[in-house]
Formats: sequence, structure tokens, C-alpha cells
Amino acid sequence: MTRKYLIISAVLALVPLIAIAQQDGDVRPDRPALTDLDANQDGAITREEASAPRLERFAEMDLNGDGALSFEEAEAARERRMAERRAKRFARMDADGDGAVSAQEFANRRPGRRFARIDTDGDDILSAEELAAHTARHAERSERSGRRGHRGGRGS
Repeated sequence: MTRKYLIISAVLALVPLIAIAQQDGDVRPDRPALTDLDANQDGAITREEASAPRLERFAEMDLNGDGALSFEEAEAARERRMAERRAKRFARMDADGDGAVSAQEFANRRPGRRFARIDTDGDDILSAEELAAHTARHAERSERSGRRGHRGGRGS
């Protein structure tokens, strides 16, 4: 019973943040809009209405329907969510929608944004000056965050 109240309290604590995010247009498509929580459309959201999406998600995760999540059920749900995210990421890379990612689509997947950030003059060429400026910005950020060296934690 206490766990139920903790879940409901957590959901209710997030409701104002959801409202603020909606005002800014920063709403995740996989989460219900605040107005969607008002199931009976009376202009108010009860605790039951606020917790309904979480309870629906719980029911989807409770594969054997026993009203409790086992570690295996929670892990299976996590794996399904990760698989869905990977499928969406793959679909974004597959620019022509043919179900396969070509070498060109693969090459364009991330460097496009990063390349554009580094290419400050927009000429589609990374000059020595732009690369040096990028390296300096990266080193400065690493210094501020206390990291040294490259990925993997090996410093010089």
C-alpha cells in the first residue's frame, strides 16, 4: 500500500513539470499530455487519473498478470523499450526509408550536426582554424568538468 502512495506522489510531483514542459513545447510523444490525464474531461485531474498511465505501464510490464513485477519482467520491459529506441534510431538513419542503411546514410547520421557545429563559417569545409577552435572548446569543457584525456579515462 505504501508503494502505491509513493508512486502516486511521484506522479503528482511531476504534473507541474509536465505542464511547464507543455507550455514550452517540450513534450515527449511517449507520455500523455496534461489534458489527456483528465479522463472524464471535467477540467480537474484526480490522483487516480494522474496515476492511470503509470498503472497502465505497470500492467504492460506485469507479463504474468500476478500484480507484481519480478526482476525478469522489469528487465524484459527495459529491453523492449531499448529495442523500440534502437528501431527509431535506425529509422532516422534510413533516410530513404528502404529498410536498409547505406554507407552514405550511416556516414551522415551524426557527423552532420557535429560537422555543422564545427564549421562555423558554413562553407562545408573544416579549416585548421575551425578545428583548432573546436579542440580548444572541447579541452576547456573537459577541464571544467574535471575530465582528462579522451574517452576511456586515460589521461596524458
